[in-house]
Amino acid sequence: MGSSQQQPRNALMALLALGVVFGDIGTSPLYAFATALGLVDAASAIGVASLILWTIFLVVTVKYAAIIMRADYHGEGGIFALMALLRAARAKHLALIAPLAIFGAAMLLGDGAITPAISVLSAVEGLATVRPEWAHLSMPLALFILAALFLLQPVGTGRLGGVFGPVMLLWFLCLAVLGAIQVAHAPQVLAAFDPREGLRVLLGAGWGAWAIVGAVVLAITGAEALFADLGHFGRMPILRAWRFVVFPALIFNYLGQAAMVTRDPTLATNPNLFFLMMPEGTLRAALVVLATLATIIASQALISAVFSLASQAMDLGFLPRFFVKHTSLQMRGQLYIPLVNATLGAVCLMLVLTFRTSSALANAYGIAVTGAMILTSITFGAVLLAQGKIPKWQCFAIIAGLLCLDLPLFASCLTKFFDGGLVPIVIATAVAAIMLTWRKGRRLISTAMRYGSVSAEELGQRLASKNVRRVPGTLVFIVRRPTPEHGVAAILEHERRSNVLGENVVILLLDPNWSDPSAIVGSVTVFPYQGGLWVVQAEHGYMVEPDVPAMLRKAVEQSGGNLPFDPSDTFFIVARQFIATCPNKLMRSWQRHLFAFMTRNVVPGPHYLQIPPDRLILSTWLLRLS
Repeated sequence: MGSSQQQPRNALMALLALGVVFGDIGTSPLYAFATALGLVDAASAIGVASLILWTIFLVVTVKYAAIIMRADYHGEGGIFALMALLRAARAKHLALIAPLAIFGAAMLLGDGAITPAISVLSAVEGLATVRPEWAHLSMPLALFILAALFLLQPVGTGRLGGVFGPVMLLWFLCLAVLGAIQVAHAPQVLAAFDPREGLRVLLGAGWGAWAIVGAVVLAITGAEALFADLGHFGRMPILRAWRFVVFPALIFNYLGQAAMVTRDPTLATNPNLFFLMMPEGTLRAALVVLATLATIIASQALISAVFSLASQAMDLGFLPRFFVKHTSLQMRGQLYIPLVNATLGAVCLMLVLTFRTSSALANAYGIAVTGAMILTSITFGAVLLAQGKIPKWQCFAIIAGLLCLDLPLFASCLTKFFDGGLVPIVIATAVAAIMLTWRKGRRLISTAMRYGSVSAEELGQRLASKNVRRVPGTLVFIVRRPTPEHGVAAILEHERRSNVLGENVVILLLDPNWSDPSAIVGSVTVFPYQGGLWVVQAEHGYMVEPDVPAMLRKAVEQSGGNLPFDPSDTFFIVARQFIATCPNKLMRSWQRHLFAFMTRNVVPGPHYLQIPPDRLILSTWLLRLS
């Protein structure tokens, strides 16, 4: 592709990134500056603006844009991509880092419950600046918008995707223009570029400085999205959108809010400071509408990110296989997961009902975000050490530098722990417990299945000995593991229970492919054995659902037509294993009950493997672990 064609494409991708990547951080001016300024006085407005600007620069521009975003895995970003890099490097400390990465992902999922609530609430609270008598409508309207947003998720966002970018571009232009007008009336706020202004505020606040920094963190919520959405748009479009649109707009707006307070100190205690930047009347009402649209887009983008993160966790074996619906024929990355949507929606509505205002909800915001940042930095450091591309002392220096940014931010958010900060910790802990329990249970089952199992070659010899009763047709045993031992164990258990096997037996190994995340059917390798036994290893992108019938058709081509596959005479065996007994040293009682509950709710097969329902046979068996 020539440069003349590449430039318009990059511009289009940067525009689309505005609506998906920067929705969260782009709506932070609605509440971040007012919340931080509420902890000091009007005289500290310039210092608070300085703290916000330098925090955005160091965390977003330096940490993520300049450092973290370079660690992509074949173009994919996010904490799971860092885990993929560790696997590729065969890191010895992967077992230690994996739980930390899981908890980091859980914190991002917890953040996904708070962001829509605080964003929509902060926008509709602008009604009070249009007409004070409308203030009581803010919470009911926020509940209505959020409920409608989650109820519309099954429809998908494909048709709205083209609107998101232009609306957010208008939003950022509005932020910049409103801020620039205010700065022109009080140019002394440009002193905020001097970091000493922010340091003076912190030094003068004593122990209260921790609370101020905890409020400043609200300005960088959504920074993790730059890295998490790397695979959707690419590094350069995201960076260009940040450098030329988002960052300048945020700078102007935060300076503009500081300029307003500098000119009129009585505004320092107004929680709706942002909306006062627009003159009263029709223009302010239009700003409230635009802010509401921006927060809806930001919420939708984050909900979609939660679906994507949950889908990746399922494909990596960290979550059960819940029902997943693809909402777009053109873009397979657009997902809808009913259980996740219902849970997320219920939590969002409960948060609005509990906290009632955005200023109160701000106390619950920040801990999950900064906690995820710390775990991302640690995982990134583990990747640097595992790859060995730079000396170890440089790796530790980079890790130390990143943690010097993250740890103070996290510690400052802990000051809000008992005022609402406990909420995201509880949510993240619950999600992490679910993910770690599922991972542990599946590993125990995997070990039990491999114990005492024969090889595929030995099974083929046994099938060829005529001692096993055979019937016409083909049985396909589906295994989500890259080794055939699990399939062999499933075949032996099926034969023990039914005393019969098909004339042809296929072990289909679904192998997630890390090098091509979007491949529905990747490379297929066929291994023939005696007795009508075939082992087919089929790759698929870890971010998409595999198509089992398509994999078998490709396997037939690979075998030169020797592999028998008649769709009308083939049945697919999906085995589900339950833990009957397990000592406490391996799995606690609460974990066994949780694992059993999740196992009972696993999707049986056809919804995510494209298997015709009338071709599916469920095989359920209990395991005694010792």
